[in-house]
Amino acid sequence: MTAYDPLWPAMTGRNRRQEGRADAIRAKSADRLDSWKEIATYLNRSVRSVRRWEQTEQLPVHRHVNVKLGRVFAFTEELDAWRKSRALAPAFVPPSGSEAGAKSRSIAILPFQTRESAQNSDTYFAEGLTDEVTTALTRVGQLLVTSRRSAMVSANRAGTTKAVATELGVRYLVEGSVRWSGRRFRVSATLIDAHVDVQRWAESFEGSLEDAFLVQQEIARRIVAALELQLSPNEANHLHDLPLRSMPAYECYLHARHDMWRWNRDSIDNAVRLLHEAISLEGEHPRLYAALGVAHLQYREAGIDLTDAPLSEANKCVARLLALDEHSASGRQLRGWLSYSRGDIQGAVRDLRVAHNLEPSNCDTLLLLANCLLISGRSALAQPLLIRVLAIDPLTPITRCMPGYAAILGGDAEAAIDPYRQMFEMDPSNPLARLFLAWVLTLNRRDIEVVQLMQGLPADQRGTIPARLLSFMGMMAAGSQQEALSELTPGIDAFARGTDVFPRLLAEVFALGNLRVQAVRWLRIAIERGFINYPYLARTGNAFAQVRDDPEFLNLLESVRERWERFDA
Repeated sequence: MTAYDPLWPAMTGRNRRQEGRADAIRAKSADRLDSWKEIATYLNRSVRSVRRWEQTEQLPVHRHVNVKLGRVFAFTEELDAWRKSRALAPAFVPPSGSEAGAKSRSIAILPFQTRESAQNSDTYFAEGLTDEVTTALTRVGQLLVTSRRSAMVSANRAGTTKAVATELGVRYLVEGSVRWSGRRFRVSATLIDAHVDVQRWAESFEGSLEDAFLVQQEIARRIVAALELQLSPNEANHLHDLPLRSMPAYECYLHARHDMWRWNRDSIDNAVRLLHEAISLEGEHPRLYAALGVAHLQYREAGIDLTDAPLSEANKCVARLLALDEHSASGRQLRGWLSYSRGDIQGAVRDLRVAHNLEPSNCDTLLLLANCLLISGRSALAQPLLIRVLAIDPLTPITRCMPGYAAILGGDAEAAIDPYRQMFEMDPSNPLARLFLAWVLTLNRRDIEVVQLMQGLPADQRGTIPARLLSFMGMMAAGSQQEALSELTPGIDAFARGTDVFPRLLAEVFALGNLRVQAVRWLRIAIERGFINYPYLARTGNAFAQVRDDPEFLNLLESVRERWERFDA
């Protein structure tokens, strides 16, 4: 592979006759763009960005001789070659929800409803039923299945069926309810074609808890049949997991899955305890080991235990899970997550691609796989994944910011402001959403807004690690470097080493402050954690412009280039 050197330098110093001949020849073989606006539109970037790229990145823009400076033109052939030579993927432009829904067999499973007076166990059962049907349908390649997260957000807004379908960008909706009488339940489900507001299928099922898996499987089968989908043999085999035989074990599983996502130590501890109890009741089962592995990783995700202990425990779960079912999508996803956590991005991509093939609409797999490709400098490969995940998970904050992340890594930090602001506005109580918006504003040198975000921190968040990182960023923006450094306590240091994200963020802020030693130190950690996007470090990441002549930075850059070239996406 070649380095990102410009192949098409701008034409300068040619006389009018030579330029006229070149114009005439090229006009026959390539389209010509006759203004900054046309060039920017073709590249899906702002005029400001393409003007900057002409100065800093040798964008092939031509000027008419003896004509005022503003008159420029460019050829699409040259722009395409320049973009390819610099691995600059076109700016990410997500399709609207209505476009996504109209072009595919798209469906959302809305949360199955219970009575307001229902007990917690009934609520968990309804949540589990919703999850099981959703997960089963993600294995059907012909379907675009909305994530449970986005379906729940839209359903809670209590809009009309048409409004919910429009917001989610889907054609079909499944609505349902669960009613209990003693130890028996009645489940009602309806498949609606929201485009024409017509029921395609409706049915009720009755049974006891022992019949739960059969009912879940039957609902998924009936939906596939009503949509007249022809499954491949592989899809038919993987449409359903093996059911749990022990109903007490299943109850433990439902409660544990609810607790593990509450992100506090007591809840995660309880989830782990319940899953071990379920294994003792059921015996070894892929579903239980998958849930237990995720529960252990939640200790790190929540910043509760940043040692290698959660990774070690999760790894044991993966080993048992894949021994029981070597074709498990959950097992491959979990192993990919583990590899990413350890900085083995190549291994992560390998497993996540298998998981994606098995469950094409699993938004967690799509997000992690896209992220791994982005940090490896493979933006063009990440874009179709981002388009798909935005179609199936449009109302989740982290999904909304991903196009902005792709824009930053492509060299257009300005285009990232709106996506990250959307994420923050969707989840303003999340300190990480506030921190990431501040980071994007820092890259754009909008220091006053960074300080305002720091000052606007709610009192109950100020002791959190994301809040301390935000305070560091705000003080750097205000020019108070010594005060900023005091925020980086040993606890923050340990937290920041957990992924590639925070070390790179710190490296960028230090680089913008021209603190080279600290910038290179943190960048080295980010690289160890898997960030090998050579084009960003070498060319498109403006934050590193002030340190690109530093010998230590150049040594790091060379090691990144070698890893980036060897990377097999």
